[in-house]
Amino acid sequence: TCARAQPADVAAGRALARELCAGCHLMPGSTRAVPDGVPSFAAIARKWSDPRALADRLIVPPHPEMPPPPLSNRQRADLAAWILSLRE
Repeated sequence: TCARAQPADVAAGRALARELCAGCHLMPGSTRAVPDGVPSFAAIARKWSDPRALADRLIVPPHPEMPPPPLSNRQRADLAAWILSLRE
């Protein structure tokens, strides 16, 4: 039998966003300034509805002026799940 894929972990995605992405992307509840043209996580959530499609686009070229952290497929799925949880 095949092992079932684990569901994405929203809490892990939030922690990852706070650690790696919050320097530029606005976290919910924050009022600090962000660089011009950088969307907030809420704005990203409004653009996407499919977590898999979002996960496939996270941190991939062209992602301007950002060091590419090596995110695993699992981390991208968790991050996408958290971002899309902001739609609710």
